[in-house]
Amino acid sequence: MSPKKSNSRIKKLCFIILILLLSFFVLIYNPITLRLMTLGVAIYYKIDPKIFYQLIYTESKFYNFALSPAKAKGLGQIKESTAQYIQQKHKPGKLYLPLYNLKLSAKYILYLQERFQGNWTLVLAAYNWGEYNVAQRIKGISINPKLDYRYKFKDIPETYDYINKIIPPAKKA
Repeated sequence: MSPKKSNSRIKKLCFIILILLLSFFVLIYNPITLRLMTLGVAIYYKIDPKIFYQLIYTESKFYNFALSPAKAKGLGQIKESTAQYIQQKHKPGKLYLPLYNLKLSAKYILYLQERFQGNWTLVLAAYNWGEYNVAQRIKGISINPKLDYRYKFKDIPETYDYINKIIPPAKKA
C-alpha cells in the first residue's frame, strides 16, 4: 500500500471518529436529552418527576456546565463536598457529567426525604439552604410529612422563593 493511500485512510478514519464524538457530545448535552434524562432519573429513583424536573430547572436551567458562586456544579448544582458525602467513591470533576450529576441529585433528595420524613418543603429548603440550617430551624418540632413548612423560611428570601418556584403555594379558595 502506498503512503498516500495509507495517509488518506488515516484522515478518513480521524474524520469519522471526530464526527462520532461530536454526535455523541451533541446527543448527550443537548437540552432535550438533558430534560428526558432528568425525568428518567426521577422515575428510576421514584421521585416525583414534576418536582425533580422543577428542581433541576431552578438550579441550572438545564445548563450542564453551570457553576454557582458557592462552587456548586452541573445540572443539580452539587458541591464536591456534598458529592463526596453522598457517593463515597466520588471523583472530583465528574459533576459535569449530566447523568452522574442527576443521579447524585436524586440520591441527595432521597437522603433528605428520609432525614425530613418525606416533607417536600423541608427537603427543598435543605437542598437550597443546607441540611444543618433547616434542622436547626425546625429543632424541637415533630415533622408532619404533609404540612407545608415554607412559612418557616419567610425570613430567608432565597430559600422561600426557591420552594415557591418548585412547589407553588396552594391557591386559597
